[in-house]
Amino acid sequence: MTHYFYTPVKLTAFLLLSYFAIAAKTSVAATQWHSISPHVKFLEQSSALRFYDSNQVLVQGDKCALMFDASGDFAAVEATIEQLKSTLKTPLCYLVASHSHDDHLLGMAILQHHYPDAQLIVHQQLATEFKTLQKTYTGKLDSYEKSIELSFQRLSQQPEAQQQQWRDKLNLAKQRLLRWRQYQLQDPNILVLQPLTLELGNYPVTINAYQAHTNGDLTLSAENNTILVGADIVDWLPYPGHGNFDNWLKVLTQLHNDQRVKVILPGHGSPLKSNDLRQPLSFLQAIQAHVKAHPQQDLLQLEQSFNPQFAKDYQIDAISQKAYPLFLQAGLKQAKQSK
Repeated sequence: MTHYFYTPVKLTAFLLLSYFAIAAKTSVAATQWHSISPHVKFLEQSSALRFYDSNQVLVQGDKCALMFDASGDFAAVEATIEQLKSTLKTPLCYLVASHSHDDHLLGMAILQHHYPDAQLIVHQQLATEFKTLQKTYTGKLDSYEKSIELSFQRLSQQPEAQQQQWRDKLNLAKQRLLRWRQYQLQDPNILVLQPLTLELGNYPVTINAYQAHTNGDLTLSAENNTILVGADIVDWLPYPGHGNFDNWLKVLTQLHNDQRVKVILPGHGSPLKSNDLRQPLSFLQAIQAHVKAHPQQDLLQLEQSFNPQFAKDYQIDAISQKAYPLFLQAGLKQAKQSK
């Protein structure tokens, strides 16, 4: 295997290419809706997409509903909106973006268009970055347009019997693109730095702000702290490329020791229990300790000398075999730069 280290742009490109490869070659299951409680639904990405797109959480009280995160696949967001038409019992009052990564935030532009009265809630840190994030939304659409144009150019290379089918798919993609270009990622309405309690109608939830997985993370607690919507902070295989290791380890330790928490809803993957946080906690601790113990090693040497047990723990299928080395590389680089 050729070893090289991904910048965030390269990583995003890799994940996007992998996503299209999966979609083209396999029948990928749609997002699964799970009832965590009468008030909380967990929208879980299929296992094949668990590293490429995010989960979402719908919380409903007697007067208001709240959507936590939005898929980075805009067509998937539109499918979610169709489902919401029959699921929502109250107005959708709040949209919460857990952090600034594309697969959690950019889809908010689609939700904002369809639910213009919903208030967007983000970490206060994102306020200074939001103009850039709005440009990122436009940039993603530009990338889609180039991909569609390239696909049209390659259409003649497809078997003749399949060309019309692919032409129809590409024309549909063009229609979607034109529609999405009419939308904008609107400025946030509520900035969070201190704990914020929202009353959804006989159903209070609390949003907490951290600087852990990124420099602006939000989590949500519900039902007397028994349900934690933890986003990427609590992922079984965490992406540490933008993380504050010291803060992140403190947060994970606190959550792991919180006896009130019964269900943890991650940004990627299936629901967890408090004890499951031992795995990401150990992984992040190991990365940080490994870099500190070997200050003279470069990134390639650090990767090669890293505890192989984590590869055994994490590389359980074809998707994780691709994701784990990239996540490890990003974590080692971030830890080395943070020393």
